[in-house]
Amino acid sequence: MKNIKLPDYWTPEQATAVFEFIDEIREAILIQYRLQLMEQMQLERCTEFESTEDIEKRDIPF
Repeated sequence: MKNIKLPDYWTPEQATAVFEFIDEIREAILIQYRLQLMEQMQLERCTEFESTEDIEKRDIPF
């Protein structure tokens, strides 16, 4: 994750407004792209496992 530099002069009200806006954007993106996001996350986070068929084909020394 990137180290994002935020302004240190925001008031609590300004920080809250930005926080809520980001939350609204996140929700809108999720509504619009839910399936694509799920597919992309699955591709990025899943590990491929060998099938038992592939394992049986290898020469196992034991």
